[in-house]
Amino acid sequence: MSVLASAILISSSILFGTISQAQPKLEADFGYVEGRIKDIIASSKHDGHSTALVQLQSGHVVRAEIPRVDQFTPKDLPPFKEGQRVELYYSYGTDGQHQFVVSDWVRRPSLFWLIGIFLLVSIVVARFKGFRAFLSTAASLLIVVAFIIPQILAGWNPIVVSLIGVGSILILAIYFVHGLNWSTTAALAGTLAAVLMTMVLGIAFTEWSYLTGFGSDEALMINAGANQINLKGLLLAGLLIGALGALTDITIVQASVIRELAHVNPELTARELYQRGMNVGRDHVGSLVNTLVLAYTGASLPLLLLLTLNDFSFARALNIELVATEIIQILVGSVGLVLSVPITTYIAALLFRGDRLPIQPTELNHQHHH
Repeated sequence: MSVLASAILISSSILFGTISQAQPKLEADFGYVEGRIKDIIASSKHDGHSTALVQLQSGHVVRAEIPRVDQFTPKDLPPFKEGQRVELYYSYGTDGQHQFVVSDWVRRPSLFWLIGIFLLVSIVVARFKGFRAFLSTAASLLIVVAFIIPQILAGWNPIVVSLIGVGSILILAIYFVHGLNWSTTAALAGTLAAVLMTMVLGIAFTEWSYLTGFGSDEALMINAGANQINLKGLLLAGLLIGALGALTDITIVQASVIRELAHVNPELTARELYQRGMNVGRDHVGSLVNTLVLAYTGASLPLLLLLTLNDFSFARALNIELVATEIIQILVGSVGLVLSVPITTYIAALLFRGDRLPIQPTELNHQHHH
């Protein structure tokens, strides 16, 4: 629309009540609200600012300033357009009235669509087990958000809180998704043992490397706003949670392999079961360690680019706490992942030798006992 048309729109809207002359009731002196852009008024030649007419969820339409594009604005940043849902920041101006600035886009709809696609694909490929896995993932995130984070903010030791939370996530993820049987019990025991060993390694190398937990901007902001949090413990808590997904994947497979071998040939000894199970486990370790390293590296890609731009030497880069923290998380998580294979294989071999334990109806897809 032209400036004249926009002015006519504003005038007619006020006249017929679309835009209330009274400002919308807001909960605080400053904060964020959401709305949809109805129109954009082009910037003037003097100040370079554009203005958007944004309809809030309350129905009020307000004028919001669109940030000026300058040399500090990312060149690939898309422009704000009519019809987009946006977030507005508001605060009191010098005239005592609320002033609004378009601060960001509302991204939740795209996230909800992606969650729906993930759920659909999970159900189509894995059927009911895929649906259970989806529910388990949602519940695990809920444990992190509703238990682990609040307790850490309350000042509890992050390692203790994370161990309790990780234990709950493991029981939920393994028993709920894969069923309650001897195979999943062996996998749970192996995973818990690997988690404890990962924690011990993490504590040891965090101390040995003099990691303080203050190596990132986020940590400094947390310390400024909630200095009761043990940042070193928070670092270790993140390490445990980050390695958890890969651990459950490999321990479930190892326990199932040993269970199958023992059922097919009850004459195999525990030693023979262990040796044959490790043949499978070694192949699995190779692919999962690569997955874990690439996942951490991908998350750290901006940091690697920043170090390259600033011409850090390799030795200097390794000595920066933020980089050292990432490396320790990768390597300690990978060590825990590798150790989970022989631990779970050994536990399963002891449990299943001679095929003495009864097979559950849903275990190994058998509908009968040996």
